[in-house]
Amino acid sequence: MRTVDLSAHIDETIEDGHPADFPVALRKVYVQQDDGSFQNISDRRSVVRMDTGQPLSIVSSRYALVSHQEILNTIRIAIAPLDLGPVPQGIYVDRGGARLRALFKFPGLEQPVVRNDSICPCLKIQNTYDGTSRISIHIGAFRFVCTNLAVGGGGVFAGGFMSVHSGEIPIDKIAEELVSYLKAFDSIVRLYRLWQDTPWNFRIDAFDRSLFHGLAARHVDQLTNRFLLPANGSVFDAYNTATDYATHQTRSYRTAFDLLHRINHGFQKAFPIHKALPAPQIVGVEIEAQT
Repeated sequence: MRTVDLSAHIDETIEDGHPADFPVALRKVYVQQDDGSFQNISDRRSVVRMDTGQPLSIVSSRYALVSHQEILNTIRIAIAPLDLGPVPQGIYVDRGGARLRALFKFPGLEQPVVRNDSICPCLKIQNTYDGTSRISIHIGAFRFVCTNLAVGGGGVFAGGFMSVHSGEIPIDKIAEELVSYLKAFDSIVRLYRLWQDTPWNFRIDAFDRSLFHGLAARHVDQLTNRFLLPANGSVFDAYNTATDYATHQTRSYRTAFDLLHRINHGFQKAFPIHKALPAPQIVGVEIEAQT
């Protein structure tokens, strides 16, 4: 899988590979019998590029086809009424058109958390026609500075949606979530500023135990060691240290996002903006290595 450098197109739109707007359709699958006749395989369908006739995959009859362009168009329509300024986009299509990866950035909303450490909202999308991954849409923010610049930038994801290609796939609901996140971005930045100004005094028995419950012992040990910061450390320092472990040191996508979910909800529960108000629902941080 080719790595995408999130910072490479912060000020421009880049489209790489095949265009995303080709037509696709589900077609019946037939197998040729010994006598030369063809028999329909009732529980299978083929995803076909209608412009070239190229079959991209064989899928279950329960497969719900959502085109690359439908996702992109829904997002663009949703954000069009907002006063966002330029919205650079990176659109990457490969595997003969079977896989889409897209990044939308909103640099007009960029804000500093601390000096020389700014974040701006972003949207990350992945869709495939060949069954190699689920539909994946993550809404969050890109950090221009992270704890390990040698491997690239980071993202602070506020919410997300993953779905197998079956049943109803509510792309419209994800577009609504994106709009809500963009409108609430100021409160998310305020949360990070609060954490930056809050001294970190970690005690396992006083912290949210759900962060550690059910985790493998090695993850508990690693996180505990990272939480033993210098006396002048802040909650934001501890948060970045924990998410850096999840994104740089774990071995699988599933483990990373399980840890990120735990870390973010644990920190929000322990250090909300205000006791009477729920903190923004920030789900995770993801950092993509540059090679």
